[in-house]
Amino acid sequence: MIFYYILALLAALSWSIASLISADLTRTLGGIGFNRIRLIFVSVMLIFYASVANTWSSININFLITIIISGVIGVFLGDTLLFLALQKIGPRRNNILFSLAAPFTIFLNIFVLNEKMFLVQLLGCFLVFAGVIVAIVYGDSSDNKHRWEIIEGSIRFGIIFGILAALCQAIGLILMKPILNAGADPIASAAIRTSISAFLLSFTYFSNNEIIIDKAKFTINIILKTILSGFLGMALGMSLLLIALQQADAGIVATLSSTSPIMILFLIWIITKKIPTLGAWIGTVTAIIGTTLIFVN
Repeated sequence: MIFYYILALLAALSWSIASLISADLTRTLGGIGFNRIRLIFVSVMLIFYASVANTWSSININFLITIIISGVIGVFLGDTLLFLALQKIGPRRNNILFSLAAPFTIFLNIFVLNEKMFLVQLLGCFLVFAGVIVAIVYGDSSDNKHRWEIIEGSIRFGIIFGILAALCQAIGLILMKPILNAGADPIASAAIRTSISAFLLSFTYFSNNEIIIDKAKFTINIILKTILSGFLGMALGMSLLLIALQQADAGIVATLSSTSPIMILFLIWIITKKIPTLGAWIGTVTAIIGTTLIFVN
């Protein structure tokens, strides 16, 4: 079981690195343009792997509708909103907001699956929300003007997009859990989820809306970085999460995989040589403690 918990931690690390790579790309191409090309590359990777491993037979025809719905909500909507938020507010704030997926999962379990909520879980939800607020409000520093900390456009829209992305992630995972428990292969499932999302998102290419159109032309450098980001964030990170989710306790897996905000802080510290503010540390650690209380109970 420990092996699968390590996989959940590795998924969080993969997302953290992918987030830093994606931060610059989303501001170069735009959040939607970046996610569109990213999902196309990721779909090809996952389809190839599932075909070589011959795991398509694990996908029962009765699973398809649920997997597609999960993909539309969790990947098509969730990832698009996630990268729009990343474009506006940067990787640190974006990852903190994404930790809201934990309390959202708990509330959905209550209202959808009629599960009971304990006092310690309520405390955990409160700590996550409090941690997010502290990390965003008190996480800025006039001494740190690194490009990852710059706000592009409205921070209000960035926060809204980040919150909605976390909600979509929670819904997508809840939909997938019974499918994985029934024996569906995580990689083949991920291939279906990303492929349907890439297909839907490809239609945005024909739009002339300034929010949707690509902000820059593709170069070899941009394409290579996009492939690397997609591989780390989705092909590797999401696959590791789904494998861990299939074999281990969902609560502990969700808790361990939600440590990416702390990993982001350390990575930013190492790369920029600038220590994140005390408010950023306090808020991030508070959110992680809250997530732990929610799931480990």
